[in-house]
Amino acid sequence: MHNLVALFYKQIFQEEMGQRAASFFKNFSLVAAGTGVATILTFTFNIFAGRILGPGEYGEFSLVQSVAMFLCIPMALGLHTTIVKYTSEDENKERQSLIISTGYIFIAFLTIVSIIMYVVFSSYLSNIFSTSKELFFLSLIFAILFTLYTVTTNTLRGLNKMKVYAMFQPVYGLILLTTFFIFVFVNSLSFKSMVISSYLAYGICAAAILIIFLRQYLKFDFLDRSMMKTLIKYSLFATIGGLSFAFYSNVDKILINKYMTVKDVGIYRAYYFASIGVAVILFNMFNTVFFPVASSYKDKKVLFKKINRFIPYLILAGIPFVILCELIIMKFYGHQYPFNLMWMLLLGVASICVCVDGIYGWFFNSIGWQGVKISSFAAIILAIVNIFLNIALIPLMGITGAIVSIIISFSISIIIILGFGRKYLAQ
Repeated sequence: MHNLVALFYKQIFQEEMGQRAASFFKNFSLVAAGTGVATILTFTFNIFAGRILGPGEYGEFSLVQSVAMFLCIPMALGLHTTIVKYTSEDENKERQSLIISTGYIFIAFLTIVSIIMYVVFSSYLSNIFSTSKELFFLSLIFAILFTLYTVTTNTLRGLNKMKVYAMFQPVYGLILLTTFFIFVFVNSLSFKSMVISSYLAYGICAAAILIIFLRQYLKFDFLDRSMMKTLIKYSLFATIGGLSFAFYSNVDKILINKYMTVKDVGIYRAYYFASIGVAVILFNMFNTVFFPVASSYKDKKVLFKKINRFIPYLILAGIPFVILCELIIMKFYGHQYPFNLMWMLLLGVASICVCVDGIYGWFFNSIGWQGVKISSFAAIILAIVNIFLNIALIPLMGITGAIVSIIISFSISIIIILGFGRKYLAQ
């Protein structure tokens, strides 16, 4: 396997695979193995639940998840990304402990304040999201547990504990699927069955990681003022990117619910999961290792050139691969989800746009606050364009309009990142 990887590496980058690249692929293989098992479990969960519950209930779960992605933003304010960036730069345990402790104290404070504000303004926020108050509070609990899970797993990445990270991926998937099967067994099925299964998977995994692996890094101590300013500056820019991500990755489902029906949200989620969902899972496997490695990479220009060599291969192989995945996965969802070849073709293109944007965006995030400023600016433009396109196209074209909005907005983001990024690297 190593020889095959080395052969492909030499073919793409026109050089022998060095020690750094070999270490990257070793960690990637660990993450891919763990995430691969988790993917099978989560795919089974989504497809089985979507098939049994139907598009309507499946759409309700999608709304809970989408609203939660907005609610969790102020709970971490980009600090989970900041922890990965700065703990991976230096393996000094004392420094890593101070970074993690500082980040966790801030996150705990922000989460408590966010919960209070959400509860006080729950009626107003429910109206904004066009949801019931019950669904809003289900989303709030989802956001809290998702934030805890995201922060703890990202800390493992920053500490280069890839074996532990890989181990918890299938644990998460197993808890998710097992809990849902229990609901099936006792014949208590609704979108809440999916929501509670997600609660337990996020909560149990996060608590176990925190207690078993991260407790030794936690202390009631802060970084020095200079380093704290650096962390806050980076996290604020990361927050802008995170806020934009929440808008462009969830506003389509909310607007489909507004202009169409919750059943259409379920159908759209199924197609989205079968295409962009697949691409994002594979990208996250890659980025789990890529971002920490890129953060520690001294010569960013060399890495940038390697990425540029890799992208054409990704486009040529990626689009047909995603379309093939859609053809297979949509069969499992069943006859309640109509077959639409045009959606599949467009989503194949959209999936690769998302991945290319992600690779360049996280590369510039690895540079520091100057780099994250570029990716955050691109993310803001992406979100604005995406929202306006969705508002304009969904009433006219339905689900097709939502997909076209993804392709156009992500293409613009890539152009902005490369335009500003190349100038920055040329300095």
